Amino acid sequence: MFGYLPTKKITIMIKRVSITFALMLMSAAAVKAQSPRVVLKSIAEGDKVKAVERLEKINLKTRNEMPEMCILAEAALLTMDGQNISDMMRGYEMLTQHIETIRTSEHLDKVFKGSDISLDVMITLIEDNSFASVVSYNREQKYREYLALAIKGGHSRLAEIKVCVETSAYEGVVKEHSVDACDRFLAEFSESKHSEAVLKLRADIRYDKAMKSSEEAEMELFIAEYPNYSRVKDVENRLMESRYKRISRSENLDEMRWFVDLYPNYREISRLKQMMANIEYPMLEDSREALEAFVAYYPSVRQAGEAKSRINTFMIIERANISEILKYIVQHGYERCYTRMQRAIAEKHGYLILTPDIREVSLIRFRDEEGRVGYMAADGRIVVSPKYELRGYVGLGIPSDRAEAVFECLKSRGLAIVVKDGKYGAINSRGEEVIPTIYKDVAFLNNEVACVVESQSGRGSEWQKTTYICTTYDYNGTKLEDERCYSTGSGIADYNNWDTTWFNTNVSIKDTHSEWEKSIYVNGKFIGSAYGGFHALTANYRWFQAKDDEKINVIARNGNVVTLNFRSYDIEIIYDNVIMAESISTGNRCVIDLDRQSIISKDKFREMYPICDEMILVQYVDNSFGFVNRNLSVAISERYDRAFSFSCGTAAVIKGGVGYLIDTSGKQVSKSYDDIAPLAGHKGLYKVSKDGKCGIIDANDDVVIEIEYQPLQSGRYSGDRLTSIHSVAGVIEWANGVKTLIFSKK
Repeated sequence: MFGYLPTKKITIMIKRVSITFALMLMSAAAVKAQSPRVVLKSIAEGDKVKAVERLEKINLKTRNEMPEMCILAEAALLTMDGQNISDMMRGYEMLTQHIETIRTSEHLDKVFKGSDISLDVMITLIEDNSFASVVSYNREQKYREYLALAIKGGHSRLAEIKVCVETSAYEGVVKEHSVDACDRFLAEFSESKHSEAVLKLRADIRYDKAMKSSEEAEMELFIAEYPNYSRVKDVENRLMESRYKRISRSENLDEMRWFVDLYPNYREISRLKQMMANIEYPMLEDSREALEAFVAYYPSVRQAGEAKSRINTFMIIERANISEILKYIVQHGYERCYTRMQRAIAEKHGYLILTPDIREVSLIRFRDEEGRVGYMAADGRIVVSPKYELRGYVGLGIPSDRAEAVFECLKSRGLAIVVKDGKYGAINSRGEEVIPTIYKDVAFLNNEVACVVESQSGRGSEWQKTTYICTTYDYNGTKLEDERCYSTGSGIADYNNWDTTWFNTNVSIKDTHSEWEKSIYVNGKFIGSAYGGFHALTANYRWFQAKDDEKINVIARNGNVVTLNFRSYDIEIIYDNVIMAESISTGNRCVIDLDRQSIISKDKFREMYPICDEMILVQYVDNSFGFVNRNLSVAISERYDRAFSFSCGTAAVIKGGVGYLIDTSGKQVSKSYDDIAPLAGHKGLYKVSKDGKCGIIDANDDVVIEIEYQPLQSGRYSGDRLTSIHSVAGVIEWANGVKTLIFSKK
């Protein structure tokens, strides 16, 4: 009937017990004293009001005599049904603090003897009610507080309490949803039935974090910790993508290679390998082994084809098959590998190729180790065994082919001068000696060969004139005349420059009253007079002058004439029918296209040199050197203090007192030297100096002759030591008298 009283009121009443206890004593005469026994009885019956009233009526004497029983009664009252969680906790705490005193109290019989209740029943009641209240409250912290009291008080349902703590802790982990919460739970409840669920939750949390993170370390840690996670592939793919983005931007070759080895099947692996190849290929060691390793690792990159071609070139060099090498040069021209090929032939066969350009000749001239000259076919067959002498061409005043070409069996001419026992003759493209080696000298004329039998020097007023008595042959070796006289000297008319066979049939050349002058007609129309002969300019043009006129006239094979206000003695043939000449009126250097009959550049270049490897070496008006294309646009942006024409894909340049080789892109492809210059007469070879010593390198920056020699002397016109270094028949003689073969057989 008193169940309606508020819990708060009961609590207040209990708290007033100690305050009102004195009043109870004063009114003891009027109010009957109570004992813990009756209080516990009311509690057992569930009568809160009576229990409170009877607890308040326990006198001081009773409290002093059996304080532990009074505490038991008060604890039981605080843990009755309907009390709030705070009272319940306080009541159970009171019991646990005094449990041993209560169990061993001498007043147990007085309180419980003859009663329907016992101490164990009352303790169980307190435990059950307080535990039920904590369960109803259902907070992890309360469970833990209660568990601490239960352990201390020896709670009969301790195992259940622990399960509740564990379950509540698990629910807290799920709610908090953090790795730390999972770790705390697993550390505390290692044998829990929830461990597997917490482990899975922890993995899920780590997965979510790894999938959202941009930190590779976070993803790597997850993969290492959860290799069997159901969605670990997602993290692995995300890590792979993150690594690719970072590495592809880094241009770090080691990291790229690591990525390729780790993810060989990545969808962008081909693109990454191409990026790697772009970095590695320009830095690749120039060797067959390095190239083969490159192709094996990068079989599908765009540089693979070139690398395979270079490997093939190295194999050709290693085999040193003359036929194969000559065929390669005909197909590919003179590349940087040419000097290695030339060296391979010299080392294996003992032959030094002397022909400057094997593409222009029908027989290739070579020298053996004894210095004798022979000729071979383009397939490497020896057509003329080495038996001729190697000499420089002195040349005559008689007009002839350029001196450096007279010993070559040019396709356009079909004959080559040969020397034996100091006497000159000629062979044809089959190697036959069609002109016997019995003459003092030989000169190739336009369609004839003049072989000098003897010469006579002029006397008196004609002391400058020399008369050559020659036997003449045609280009087939058929003797035309036993004796023909040619005179050379200061007079222009003494030169045989009136070659009319070169023109087309619509051009006719007629004599005039003067042997110095001839009239020119095209289709019967007079177009001008030539004074002093027709002079070779290009394959399709000749030049001549009119009498008393300094200007030169250029006449084409078909008879077209272009009059140019330029000096005849200062013409440079650049390529095809493009020339450079000096203006008479201004002194400026101009570039002229004869076909278009126009000036294509002026006042820009001080000098221009014949095209080599599709590059034109120029000297600008500020005296700096550079390279331009056929259309005169800049080919290499760099300017140099000194530069030389390209040979075998490289050019020697000097800038700021440092000399080195460049390729056609302008990139430095050699070490730096104190000085550098081409070795005349040898493609792709360069003389260099370093620390006062000189030597020879090639276009690959391979050392051909060690840099340890002194040159013979300084240059005649300058202090340039390199000018004194030259090759005679592939041999260089140094200051100490040592002669060094450029290439020799091992």
